[in-house]
Formats: sequence, structure tokens, C-alpha cells
Amino acid sequence: MIMTTDKQYIGQRIIDACLRENVCELMSKGEIVAAIPPALNRHWPDAMPAAWLKVSHFSQRVIYVPVIASQYMQTWRAVSDTWLSHKLTNKNDSPLYQQGYQAWLTELALDLPPESNALFLDYIAEADCAVSHRALCRQAFNARKEALSVPLSTMKDWHKSMLFSDQVASYLDHPYYPTARAKVGFDSQAMTLFAPEFAAQFELYWLAISKELVTLTSSVPECWPSMTEVGLDESLTDTHCLFPLHPLTALSLDVLPEGVLLAPQSALTVQASLSVRTLAVVNTPGVHIKVPLLMATLGAKNIRSIKPSTLYDGHWFERTLTALAQRDDVLGETIEHVDEQHGGHLGDHKLFAYIVRRYPPTMQDKQLVPVAALASVMPDGRLYLAHLADRYYQGHWDVWFSQYLQLMLKVHLRLWLKYGIALESNQQNAILAYHQDSRLSLVMKDNDSARLLLSRYQASLSKAEALEHGAAQLIDSRIIVNDDQALAQMFTTITLQLDIAAIIEAIAEAGMAPAGQLYRQLRDCLIDQLASLQAQGIETDYARNYLLNQPMLPVKYLLCSGSLLSKAQSGATDVNKFYGQSAPNFLRASREQSQLEQHDEDVFALGEAVV
Repeated sequence: MIMTTDKQYIGQRIIDACLRENVCELMSKGEIVAAIPPALNRHWPDAMPAAWLKVSHFSQRVIYVPVIASQYMQTWRAVSDTWLSHKLTNKNDSPLYQQGYQAWLTELALDLPPESNALFLDYIAEADCAVSHRALCRQAFNARKEALSVPLSTMKDWHKSMLFSDQVASYLDHPYYPTARAKVGFDSQAMTLFAPEFAAQFELYWLAISKELVTLTSSVPECWPSMTEVGLDESLTDTHCLFPLHPLTALSLDVLPEGVLLAPQSALTVQASLSVRTLAVVNTPGVHIKVPLLMATLGAKNIRSIKPSTLYDGHWFERTLTALAQRDDVLGETIEHVDEQHGGHLGDHKLFAYIVRRYPPTMQDKQLVPVAALASVMPDGRLYLAHLADRYYQGHWDVWFSQYLQLMLKVHLRLWLKYGIALESNQQNAILAYHQDSRLSLVMKDNDSARLLLSRYQASLSKAEALEHGAAQLIDSRIIVNDDQALAQMFTTITLQLDIAAIIEAIAEAGMAPAGQLYRQLRDCLIDQLASLQAQGIETDYARNYLLNQPMLPVKYLLCSGSLLSKAQSGATDVNKFYGQSAPNFLRASREQSQLEQHDEDVFALGEAVV
């Protein structure tokens, strides 16, 4: 097995993402060829690949990228972080053997206008950060191997078990965004003090803000400190509210608005969850505080601030999903929403806001695990999901997988097709609840950026329900959509690709089962769930055709929208929902493979009969 360095790993991921997202029209104008010109062979020092991507639409040069065919998320993948760049201007110039993301991004930027060129070169710094933080992540993992090896059966405190799962998840890269490892804005010291990989505890800073300036959505939690505990005069209690502040955000504030005071003392010990800026209160189990943080993840444009609309739209979906679970038996058995009713904000300031998340007592007899943790490799070399199977399914991970598929598809197909709701329930926000009797359900949170097909949602409500749960309170205009396409895109890119396909690929890579077998199981489960919905009188034709029949599926173009293109260039109204139709449909491929295998079995049986 060839070991790759952190730079090589990140470099190959970046090239893969560029091919997947058709950056600089690499795939649409490129050509797959079986070989490079013989004269160039001597310039390639590595093993000769079976296929190359030939890109000849760049000015004055042709590049050859070694690739391999793929059925997962893209049609062709990079073999390594290397390629040949052949200049055409001077016949005496030798082709250059190129390697690494710096050379790659510089190569792609050569023909671009100044604005785009600058974004490509800026991305090199994000890649450098990803390399550095990946090394720190590995350091943290090695330092905590003993703590990570504790059997799940010995973890009695549910909130500590939940944080443990978040930490496990933090050691695994995002499946698709190539530099997700980078926490841009964190140096090495900040990583050790505040990143979930290191499991460090720290205290929050606090702002005292005039009550006349702020809006609180409900009363503050009991764990909130007093004015004296943060070093302020108790008399301020009558006139000011305390807002939590991440230490790194506090250090970045040069000038505070009028009516805002920075408290001289920190208070309330917390520990970072997987999201980094959502902080678990150590001595108050089940209370998490989400705060703004001047950090970018999943692209330079993804600064982790909090808009006021985030509070109110999130509250609306929490109330709506809770109400649906109360009157829909299927949802009532499978979902529960975290209490996110309390938050505060100072006008439209994105740095002076917070959200409190409370996990209700009903969750305290369960083990809560984000989907992001499932594919993490534990110190014993096995996936975390295998440890969960040991704990709850007597080691039968296939039983776990079957339940997992049914749960994810049952919930999200029902929300989409019956109620017109598609949730951005990504690996971080999708939380599995393992019951003592081995049942599996979903805990939901952070649903402020969902999509809602208003006509379908309204049709599902009675007049009384429409008055109580109407959508007029939603603030972000992007939430309400007019047709199924936006819902289908969300379901495909989040539920199918992130929450299911990425797990399938990890299981296959670990040698637990062939990917083809798992995709066929996924297809069969999807067909069964659609049939069940159809039998209940719910229209499924659009979803059936969209998911099962079209050759290509949408994929999020995270690299383009988050880092390499401006919003004006991409046309993206939401950098996290910018799609391209370039992912091979693994559901259709699994059908075709099943048909081929059935044909082979029929031929074999016929031959046996003849004999």
C-alpha cells in the first residue's frame, strides 16, 4: 500500500472535486483517452494509468490527468495528485511533470480573469490550512487513543456519550468538500484549545447588552451566569442582558456598539461539539449553546455567523416537525426534535446572537450519535458503526444497516412527498438515537435552511392547523419553493449521497461488504418505501422517476460556490445549495447490475438444463 502525505491527500481530493464539479470545463470540454502521445511517455515517472483526461482547451498547453472510471459521485476520479502539462508554444520545451494542489490551482487559474484568478490562488491558503489541521487532527487522535478505546457499553452518562460520538466524528473528513479539514481562522493554538478533536474545556466570554437593544425569544436557561459571576455590577441585571461570546470572537472585537459591554470575567465551562461553534455546557447536561464564530468551513464564504432569520426559521421548523410527529404515527415513532426555542439577537448584527439547544429528558435513556461519526475509523481499525452494531445488534452490522436505511428513507421520503418538506439533515445534524431495545430513531436539530413546497404542505393541514402552523412567519425567502425539484435536490444530495451513499462507500472500503450489494439493498428499500407511500394515497411518480430512472443525479458544487467562484459568477443564491447534474445515478446502476447478474444466472441455469 502506497502511503500518501497530507499534501498528496488534500491535492488528490482537490483534483477530484474539480473533476466532479467541472471546474474550468475540465470534463465537459476534456476528452478521455487511453494513452498519452508516445513521445511524452518518458516524462511520466509513475505507473502508466489505463486512462487519461486530456484537456486541450487551455491556451498554449495541453494537460493530461491520470484518471480512473467511477460510479460514485463522478464519472472519473484522479489517480493521484500528479499530471503532465505540455506547452505548445516552444517545441523545445519538455512536458512538465506536475504535482500538488498549489501547482494544480495555479495551472487552472492561468487563463482566468483577475477576479477568478485571485479566488483560485486564495484557495491555496485554505488548502495549506487543511494540510496543517489534518496533521493536528492525527496528533489529537493518537493522543486520545486510550480514551477512544473505551467500550460503548461502559458509557453511562448519555450527554458524555453524545460528546464522545461528536469527537469520534471530528476525526473524519467531509466526504466531498476537499478542504473541509481546514478551520480557517484557527491557528494551531486555537485548534488545541477550541476544536472538538482535542476535547478541551474552556469558559465563555460574555457581553452585557442593553435590554432596549436586544430581542430574546424566551427566558434564559438556568445555567446562565449572574452579572457578578462575569465581573459586572449586579445592578446591571435590571437594564442589561448577558449574551455568550466565543473567546476567539471576543478577541476579534475592536469596537463594541453603544450599549454593549464586554464583561471582564469569563464564566460557564463548555466543550466544543462537532460543529465547533455549538458548545455543550459541561455541568448542565443536555444544554448546548450555538454562538457566532469568525471561522470559515466548507469554503471561504461560509463564515459561521448567526442571522436573526436563523433563529426564527429554525423555531418554525421545530414547531412544525413536532406538530407533525404528534399527529402522524409514522413520524411520531421515528423523529423527535431538540428544543431550540430560546435565542437572542442584537438587531441584524450577525456576531451578536446566539441559540440555545436543549435535549429533552426523553432522550436521556438513549445513545445519541451523529451520522458523521458512523464511518470514523476507531483505534482498533474498525468503523464506529461496527462498534454500535456490537453494542446494540450483537455484532450484526447488516441488521443495523437495514434498520438505518429504513429509518432514513421512511422519514425523509414521507416529509418530502406527503408534507412538502426537505431538510438539510446533513451528517452533522442527523442524529441517530439508539434505544435500549435496539430500536433506532432520529433526533432533529438546526433546520433553519430547509425547503418547503408550500402548496403540498398547506394541502396536508386542516383549517385549524393552517392557522396555527402557517408559513407566513418564515423570514428567509429561499425556503419556500414552487415545485418538487428543489426538494428532490435536497433529498438526493443530503439524504441519499451524504447520509447513505457515503456510509455505503465506507463500509465497502472497510471490506465489510461489496458496494454493489449495498446499493442494491438501498434501491430495494427505496422502492419498498415508495410503494408504501403510494398505497397510502401519496403521489410518488415524480420521486420514482427522478431517483430511479435518470442516468445522472445532482451533486452539490461546494468547491465552486464556496471558494472558487463569486456569487455573481456562479449565480448561486445559497452557496450550500448550488448544484450540477454530474453524479452517476448509483440507484440506476444497481438496477442494471442486478439485471446483468440475473441474465448471467439465467444463462447458467439454461446451460445446466441442457447438460
